[in-house]
Amino acid sequence: MEAGGATSAHIFVYGTLRRGAAMHALLTPGAEWVGRARMRGRLYDLGHFPGFADGRAGDWVQGELYRLAGADSAALLDSLDRYEGTAFQREVREAVRDGGERMPAYVYVFAGPLRGRRRIASGDYLADINRAAPAGRRA
Repeated sequence: MEAGGATSAHIFVYGTLRRGAAMHALLTPGAEWVGRARMRGRLYDLGHFPGFADGRAGDWVQGELYRLAGADSAALLDSLDRYEGTAFQREVREAVRDGGERMPAYVYVFAGPLRGRRRIASGDYLADINRAAPAGRRA
């Protein structure tokens, strides 16, 4: 599932795997929090989760960066590949930490059709669902 056989020691998450989101627990064991980060691309609302896609110059997706640590990292990636399913491709792209540091990181890129899907203009899935959710039902 990796583009060109490239590998990374980090993973960038932008949706339901982020801290405070429904599926964050899937990142443990095997991933250590590094910090907030962003990645060039666009985010789309796919219903119960977002999809990452290529964007134009100036488009950014907000997310979190994790270090894949220890013997559990291969098992973690296998588990995440199953969770993401065939509609997503794991690729290596450049993530930018809040301080400006750039590093390669895995990211799950949506491989399905985007026609008719709402773009999350802010590039921030959690901010988008919290803005749309009624009080008391926020992620």
